[in-house]
Amino acid sequence: MAFIPSRIKKHKTAMPEATLNLTSMLDTFTVLLIFLLQMYSTDGQLISPSQYLTLPNSSVEQPPEVGLDVVVSRNMILVNNEKVVIMDDVTSNNATVVENGIIKPLKERLLFYSSQAKKMETDYGVKFSGKVVIQGDKDLTYYELVKVMRTCGVGGYPNMRLAVYRPE
Repeated sequence: MAFIPSRIKKHKTAMPEATLNLTSMLDTFTVLLIFLLQMYSTDGQLISPSQYLTLPNSSVEQPPEVGLDVVVSRNMILVNNEKVVIMDDVTSNNATVVENGIIKPLKERLLFYSSQAKKMETDYGVKFSGKVVIQGDKDLTYYELVKVMRTCGVGGYPNMRLAVYRPE
């Protein structure tokens, strides 16, 4: 006598096993990542103002550029957040600090950074731009600012930018 399958087994069909296709999912994530990277804006704040000064306001439309930071506050001059000279010696034209309108300690520090940057240019091919961003206090006198700018030019940084606040 032949085996007769039951009605339940006769009508039961095997369900196919569900699998994920990783190739198409990775393609989708790649497209999404490229879209998000293109939409990301990098026009944010590139320069962080020093805590030792108040920057002047301006109606400048040009975005800030990155360069060596020179901070000129009411009390001191800093290069890359390292104290270089006290402002009282600069304003009083102390002969050991200022000579012919050039601030000697600042010049030495700038020459050190420019020599390091030029060495990187020869060793690694990183172009030396000679850019410096001067963050000057809003109460800084014109004569003091000219001393700093003249020293930057002599110290190997002729491309100078002044950092200011742009009111929104």
